[in-house]
Amino acid sequence: MRRKTAIIVTLALLLSLAAASAFAGQPTGISDVDNHWARQQILTAVDKGIMNGFGDGRFLPNQSLTRAELAVVLHKLFELDYGNILFFKAPEIKDYYDDVPEGTWYTEAAMLMAINQIFPGDSREFKPLQPVTRLEVAQAITRCFTVKEIPVVTIMMLPIYEDTRDIEGEQAIAFITNTGIMKGSNNYFRPYDPLTRAEAACVFVNTARVIEQYRNE
Repeated sequence: MRRKTAIIVTLALLLSLAAASAFAGQPTGISDVDNHWARQQILTAVDKGIMNGFGDGRFLPNQSLTRAELAVVLHKLFELDYGNILFFKAPEIKDYYDDVPEGTWYTEAAMLMAINQIFPGDSREFKPLQPVTRLEVAQAITRCFTVKEIPVVTIMMLPIYEDTRDIEGEQAIAFITNTGIMKGSNNYFRPYDPLTRAEAACVFVNTARVIEQYRNE
C-alpha cells in the first residue's frame, strides 16, 4: 500500500514538474491577446520583462504607446546612464521638465531621455501621456544605438516607402528597416501613425535581439 502511495505521489510530482516546465517562461495574467496577431511577440516582451501588462489581466494591444512607456522601455533595453557627462550636482527631473513629478514610474527614464538627447527638442514639457508616432520611435531607437555606441553593421540602403521620401528622419527609418527592427507594409511606413502597444512589442523584441547580437560580437 505504501509502495502504491509512493508511486502515485511520484507520478503527481512528475506531472506537476512537467506542467511547470511547459509553462516556464510564459507570462501570466495577460488575457486580452489570445487571438491577437502579435500574441507571441507580446508574450515574449512580457516574459522578458521588456513590457508589462496593466495588472488587471489586460495588455491593451491596440492602445497607443505613450512617451512615458517608450522612455521606460528604452532605458531598460539600452541601460541608459549619464555616460561621460559630469555634473556639478546630481541632476533632478525639474532641471529638464516641468510636467514630470518626482518619484513616478517614468521619472528616471524621462530624465535620461533628456540627458542623452533621445527625444529631440528643447521643450520643458515631456508630455508623458502623448502617443508616440512610428517615426518618433524609429528616431529614438536609432539615437540610443548611437549613444551607447553599439556597432551595428548594416547596408544603409534607403527603403522604398512612398510616404518617407525627403522627410526628416529618413536615415533613422533606413536604419530601423535594414536592421529588421521595424518595417512598413505595402510600400508605406506610415511615419506619423501612432505606434500601438502590440506593434511596440514587436519592435522592442526585435531591438533586444539586435542589441544582444552586436554586444556579443
